[in-house]
Amino acid sequence: MNNFRKDPEANNLVAAYEEQFKSGEMAFFEEKAYFKIIEFYEKDHQLDKALEVADSAIAHHSYSADCYTRKAELLIGLGKEEAALAVLEEARLYAPMEPEIDLLWAEALAGLGRTTEALALTETLKDMANQELLSNIYLVESIAYEAEEQHERMFYALKAAIDLDPANVAALERFGICVELSRKYVESIAIHEAILEKDAYAAVAWFNLGQAHAYLGNYEEAISAYEFAFVIDEDYEEACRECAALCFELKQYNKSLKYYHELLEVFEPDSEIYTAIGQCYFYLGKYHAAITFYNRAIQLDPLNDEIFFFIGECYFKEESWQTAIHFFEKAIQVEDQREEYYIALGESYRKTGRIANAEQCFHQAIEVNPEEGFTWMRLVTFLLETGKVEAALEFAELGEEESGSVELLYSRIACLFTIGRRQEACFWLGEALIEDFEMHRLLFNMLPGLEQDSDVISLILTYTD
Repeated sequence: MNNFRKDPEANNLVAAYEEQFKSGEMAFFEEKAYFKIIEFYEKDHQLDKALEVADSAIAHHSYSADCYTRKAELLIGLGKEEAALAVLEEARLYAPMEPEIDLLWAEALAGLGRTTEALALTETLKDMANQELLSNIYLVESIAYEAEEQHERMFYALKAAIDLDPANVAALERFGICVELSRKYVESIAIHEAILEKDAYAAVAWFNLGQAHAYLGNYEEAISAYEFAFVIDEDYEEACRECAALCFELKQYNKSLKYYHELLEVFEPDSEIYTAIGQCYFYLGKYHAAITFYNRAIQLDPLNDEIFFFIGECYFKEESWQTAIHFFEKAIQVEDQREEYYIALGESYRKTGRIANAEQCFHQAIEVNPEEGFTWMRLVTFLLETGKVEAALEFAELGEEESGSVELLYSRIACLFTIGRRQEACFWLGEALIEDFEMHRLLFNMLPGLEQDSDVISLILTYTD
């Protein structure tokens, strides 16, 4: 959502512009008004619309270098650097000595991969630059270094930009990206803490600090930093999203819900937010609430297979097997290459006593992903549960060969014990204990009676440290 909409002046200007555009009239506004309309569309991620307004601004203020440079900025943002250079040529006619035009020129060159030219140009601008301009020069140099994949030099160029002007938001935002590329998270914490000592209200610095702490596993510090970021700037959607997502990963579902609901209050809802809220409620055991938000998500994203699957999971938990089947089948209709969908559908069929359908689903899960041991395991355990021991043994052997899973080796041993091939079972148990001793508990889960089997216990004790 574009929270620039909260600005009544911007709202009125955009409404007036769109009204004239609809009527086919050539809208005329003062230069500053045009820039405000452009900013509105830019923040709303409607760069093509913003470009259209820039063209109108140039048509009415054709001698204004600022109108041309504004259009060039938009073209660079759209990845149209060649077109940007052509516009900047025109801007130079009206402001031939303007360093900001040269700086945009260098940025466009960097975007085209002409980094040597870009860096040579930025070097010529440094001697006469004030502190603010020099900060932006280093910012543009960082773009050239990123194009060259010189992440170390990119890091230090951005550090120089921020040292010169800690309020350079564009440099701070780019610095966050650079830290991810260079993996300099420890250095990032020190740099941003120094910035925040001087300016505790630098929202982007708090966000970058949160990102660094999150990567290093300092999760509570990360949450606090994200909180500061969106308390300072209530329009900082990314900070609120990251905070909510991190709380979810930490299984702090109530806290995650708090932040996701804040997102709903401040920003335009989307399928991703509704789905995340649904998942929080699911893990809290509030399945009806989860379904409510999943349904809102599916209205915005009607071909999202995962949401259908999540709804199916809720109905499965509520023991509404037939409804669960319906949603698992819808998930498969959209995406038929997800093994977990077939396993979930198979479990639902099993609950309704449709054993043949269940078995077919477990087979389909293997067809989709034969390299994963758990797909074979589910079929093998199902066959054991339904008394098809010989078939279970066959698939345990096939699955072990295909996936190399130790679990399947233990399941094969369970099958051998079940059909009375004890000597062979004990031999393979010895091999399995060497390969993964701790997993022997799986054998007891499959055949609890083996916990009283003296031969089995004796063999296990042989391999106990």
